[in-house]
Amino acid sequence: MKPASLPSLCAVAALLAAAMAQAAPLTPNSGAVTVDGKVTDRDNNAGAFSVQAILKDGHFTGTATFTIAGTSIAGPLLEQRSYLENGRCYFRMESGRNRAEFGGKCDSTGMEGRFESFTDGQLKNGTAKANFTLAGGAPVAAASGSLPGGKLTCAFNEPKIGVKWGETNQYSLRFSNLVSLTLDPSGTYTTGNGGRGRFTREAGGKIRLGSGPWQGALGTLENDRSGAPAVVFHIEENRRPDGVHLVDPYTTHCTSPR
Repeated sequence: MKPASLPSLCAVAALLAAAMAQAAPLTPNSGAVTVDGKVTDRDNNAGAFSVQAILKDGHFTGTATFTIAGTSIAGPLLEQRSYLENGRCYFRMESGRNRAEFGGKCDSTGMEGRFESFTDGQLKNGTAKANFTLAGGAPVAAASGSLPGGKLTCAFNEPKIGVKWGETNQYSLRFSNLVSLTLDPSGTYTTGNGGRGRFTREAGGKIRLGSGPWQGALGTLENDRSGAPAVVFHIEENRRPDGVHLVDPYTTHCTSPR
């Protein structure tokens, strides 16, 4: 039997390396993470950002730096605005009037999304992409598609669009029209405003409210940022043919109180 040729060995090594680098979903307690990213604004200016953080209970705590078009900012992450939720990572930092935020879809290998910054009087926004390095290696994927137990609190983020120079979008947490949601394994649901009806499980980790005041609403069984089962009513899936929302005017998250 002939020994394996050098090209064959190289091919096998490449396949093994690719397998080792395979992406996995982040978990709320992935631990130490290093982020090395690049940004490009609408004027094709290139920039960079870096993060040294701990991901615990769904929140990133640590420090970050951000540079673009000759301006820069460095400092701690804002914990309540830096978190992992539903497969997306969000980071925000502020220093005086200067601020930067970047986020998007992410996994154990990196992130791809958008950024917005205001540094030295310059307002910038555009695309962001980063590589992640986890000190503990790729995490075990969190379970999803589980039916939550108990009463869930339902709310959505209502944006206030910035219209002045240097003013970024701000978000206010509002209670949902549902108020709360309780799913019974028997297939019935109740809401905090007295609504009740039946629901069915659908493919892809979905539930459909099939009767009652919210008939037709489609929820997705996802984990919240702490890893607990939750229900998300994505606005894209909850509009009537005339464009009017079925649940709330924005995406609604029903989560366990914490």
